Amino acid sequence: MRLALLLVVACLSVTGCATIKSWFAPLTPPARAEQPDESARRGARPPAPAAPRTAPPAPGAPRPPAPRPGVPTPAPDASPPVLSPVLSAVDEQRLRVETQQRIDGTEQRLRQIDPAKLASAQQDSLRTVQSFLDKAREAVQAQDIQRAYTLADKAFLLADELTRHPR
Repeated sequence: MRLALLLVVACLSVTGCATIKSWFAPLTPPARAEQPDESARRGARPPAPAAPRTAPPAPGAPRPPAPRPGVPTPAPDASPPVLSPVLSAVDEQRLRVETQQRIDGTEQRLRQIDPAKLASAQQDSLRTVQSFLDKAREAVQAQDIQRAYTLADKAFLLADELTRHPR
C-alpha cells in the first residue's frame, strides 16, 4: 500500500514539475521535427541555441530605414520633409489668408479676456490657446500652411469658447 502511494506521489510530482517549468520557459517556436537519419546524412552539429529574445520596439517608435548601397543618406541634422497635400497656388494663397485671419481673430479674442477672472481650468485653456498660436506662427514661418491653419483654427475655437463662457 505504501509503495503504491509513493509511486502516485512520485508521478504527480514529476509531471507537476514539468508543468511548472514550462511556465517559466521562454516562448520559442516549435522546432521542425527531424528524422534521425536526416541529421546523420548532413553530418551537421546540433542546432545552436536560440538568441535571447529582445523586447520589440514600441509601436509608436519609428524604425530607422535600412541603408541602401549607392544611395546617399541625408545628414542627421536635416529636418524631415513636411508631408502635406499638394495645393494649387490659388488654394495655398487662400489658406494663407484664412490662417492669418484665424490668428488675428484669436489675438483679438485674447485681448478681451482678463486672465485674473478665469477659473484654473480656463487658465489652462488660455495657455493652450497661446501655445497653439505660437505653433501656428512657427508653422507659417516653416511654410507648413496646412498645419498652421489647423493650429490657428484650434486656437480660434478655444479662444472663442473662453470669451463666450467667462467663469
